Amino acid sequence: MADWNPELYNRFRRYREEPFLAILERLRLRGEESIIDLGCGSGENTVELARRVPRGCAVGIDSSAAMIEAANKVLEGVEGEVRERLSFQLADIATFNSAGEHSREYSVVFSNAALQWVPGHREIFQHILDALTPGGRVVAQMPKNDQETAQITILALAAEPPWKELLAKVTVPSRAVPGPERYNQLLPELGFTEVDCYEHVFQHPMDSPREVVDWSRATTLRPFLNALPADKHAAFIDAVAQRLTRAYGTAGPLIFPFRRLFIWGRRPAK
Repeated sequence: MADWNPELYNRFRRYREEPFLAILERLRLRGEESIIDLGCGSGENTVELARRVPRGCAVGIDSSAAMIEAANKVLEGVEGEVRERLSFQLADIATFNSAGEHSREYSVVFSNAALQWVPGHREIFQHILDALTPGGRVVAQMPKNDQETAQITILALAAEPPWKELLAKVTVPSRAVPGPERYNQLLPELGFTEVDCYEHVFQHPMDSPREVVDWSRATTLRPFLNALPADKHAAFIDAVAQRLTRAYGTAGPLIFPFRRLFIWGRRPAK
């Protein structure tokens, strides 16, 4: 799969940071926590977490070399005291702690809009539990927007000629994410306590359906574009934009609703 484009991803950072800000309102930190950010992207959220633990530390991991490069550039501009307690590493979150190398190491395991790309969530959350110190917390957020107009439209287009020959088996990442009821059942089965999983819909004003396409190009459309030859990318993107204009009933401003799943849990203190 082609590497991520940090610049395109961060074009809508004001919207992408809304779930992170919602997490910060609830995540009470004492200041000495050790934090790992799974799927840290370009690192801005990891930096903010590090700032909030002046006696602790934070590390961000991501499987994208482009994102880690961008994160390290962000790190260069961070105040020295925070920079000393913060690092970024190129690593696959799908195999995080699979060998138990981080057993009981972190007091907070954080993940924002990353785990939807990784299969096998029972195994992942087991590894997260094993990596937490006694009393440590997990908080994860994943998009769950596969029933919104844009993603329904993309899937419908991909199932039609001339695209279906190459795209029939491709789907949107949110399709792999169960609802909150599944995680409310799964995490206690693994041994988590204080489990609280729920959905929240954020409302994002967009100037046009084309902006929704640009948002999607950074994330949802990646599997589709990766399955297409490069010389067909522009035609597919144009087709998505035309379909969305009809589906939303406007070529102008609109509200783009985005549903996200939040997952909270704690490793028992004993």
